[in-house]
Order: sequence, then structure tokens, then C-alpha cells
Amino acid sequence: MGCGHAANAVDENGRPACAICAGINPGSDALVIPPPDLTGREARCGCGRTEPSSTSLPFFEFRGEGSRLALDRCKHCGYSLVAHTQKQTRTQKNVVERGECPGFEPTGAWEFDSFYDGCRGWD
Repeated sequence: MGCGHAANAVDENGRPACAICAGINPGSDALVIPPPDLTGREARCGCGRTEPSSTSLPFFEFRGEGSRLALDRCKHCGYSLVAHTQKQTRTQKNVVERGECPGFEPTGAWEFDSFYDGCRGWD
């Protein structure tokens, strides 16, 4: 999906979608064609367990070259691009104006993709 997750739901018309990002990320209903090459990549759960990357892993998210996180996360402060470019409210400055970051620079490809293996339960 355009948000980086593997399709994990369908929309009201039966098309693949992302239930994690629906209504939050505009890419949650956009299929990425062709899908990313996962050859040789590994995905890691928050508990540390790793598996070969596969879109069949639960809540899988690609984080390699060209992914949403590789392009939208700043390597200096960890905030997204929007936190660097827009005021958060009428009176609050963005992270560059507040001096919290020298300027946005994307992190690039992450070492691991992510997934959830159920280590903290499914409910």
C-alpha cells in the first residue's frame, strides 16, 4: 500500500486497503505497483524477533529504499517532514523554528522492515 503496510483489509468496495492508516494516511488505499523487492530483507517485531520480510507477515511494513518512512522521517530529530515545514497551531512554531532540528534530512532505508508477531496479545 502507499502507506508502506501490506494490505491488511478491504474497503467498502472490496479493494485492498490498510486498516492501520485508514483515514490518517492518504496512501492507505493506494496499491503500489510494482511491489517493493523484499529479497534479502528481514522484518523485526518490537520484541526483537526477526523473520524474512514478507507481505504475509501480520502488520508488515516495508521500510527500505523509497518507503514512506525512508523518505518522510528526519535522521536528525525523528520527526516527519510536516513537523519541519508547517506550524502545528497558529502560535506554535515547527521544529526548525524552535531550534530542535537543523533541517529536514530523510533517514533513508532502514535496516529492518517491521511486523507484529502477537507478542503482546491480539486484543
